[in-house]
Amino acid sequence: MSLMLQEIAEQPAALEKTIAEERAKISRLGESIKKREIDLIVLVARGSSDNAALFGRYLLEITTGIPVSLSAPSVHTLYQAKLNLKRALVIGVSQSGEGEDINRVLENARGCGAFTIGITNEPSSSMVNLVDETLLMHGGRERSVAATKTFTGQMMLFYLLAAALARDGEIECDAIPNLVARALEQKPAIVELVQRYVFMENCVVVGRGLAYANAYEFALKLMETCYVVAERFSSADFLHGPVAMIERHFPVILFAPPGVMLEGTKDLIRRLQELRADTLTITGDIDAASMCSRSIIMPREIDEFLAPIPYIIPAQLFAALLAEAKGLDPDAPRSLSKVTRTL
Repeated sequence: MSLMLQEIAEQPAALEKTIAEERAKISRLGESIKKREIDLIVLVARGSSDNAALFGRYLLEITTGIPVSLSAPSVHTLYQAKLNLKRALVIGVSQSGEGEDINRVLENARGCGAFTIGITNEPSSSMVNLVDETLLMHGGRERSVAATKTFTGQMMLFYLLAAALARDGEIECDAIPNLVARALEQKPAIVELVQRYVFMENCVVVGRGLAYANAYEFALKLMETCYVVAERFSSADFLHGPVAMIERHFPVILFAPPGVMLEGTKDLIRRLQELRADTLTITGDIDAASMCSRSIIMPREIDEFLAPIPYIIPAQLFAALLAEAKGLDPDAPRSLSKVTRTL
């Protein structure tokens, strides 16, 4: 079994431990941040961490009402801009904590008056020494180049942070580790499913709202482990032009969790039916599944708010198993290393 598959299987325990170890600290941190009257949150990351940040953007804006921006690191590192960040919270996200551009942004942001937080898997990393507070994942070292447990660990920390900063009501996310364990039960079905996609060279991955980041992450996993050219889109943006590329049997993979985005996703599926695309959906909705060529059926009771982490598990399994079916090593993608240094 590949390291990637082993680390996918470790996620329920990793998420459980992250909740147990970080919740109290994040709760205290949330009270401190609220006193600062923050009116802007800026997230900075690269790669899979950037996809986790994209999820964090949706989650934090929905739950806190504070505008959230995804930072362009080159504004700080190459253009050396000085921004007014006196009432901003700047959060760096890096599994290694050694991304030079991420750390440079955090250092610059702190100098511009921001309160800074680092989200990382490495307690002794450079990032830890640059920020006001550090939030750690507790899943152990990730050995496969393709991020899996660190990606969901980052998402989990965003849930805990959103709970600490939320304007109204409580955010309950304790069920997520168990939902992830249930999602792992799809592995035997996915082993058979990937055989139909062994010769896939191109595809589109679609998600919207809280599932939008899942589309980005699944596409990235297909590109880096399977060498499939995978474009990713919001279901709304997809209809504004990219749908023109779809022809008979073109593969389109859709995230269709329950919630406010489901009907729009079904409308897109109907359009794809007309175009005779090959559609694969990850969904708990039986109607959406019945309209697609193939489907991965998730538990119906997973609501939209809790869906992003459990719904990415079948996608991770699909990428790892498809790589193996193609005769590739998902743990060692060509031209990649675990830590990527850019400015």
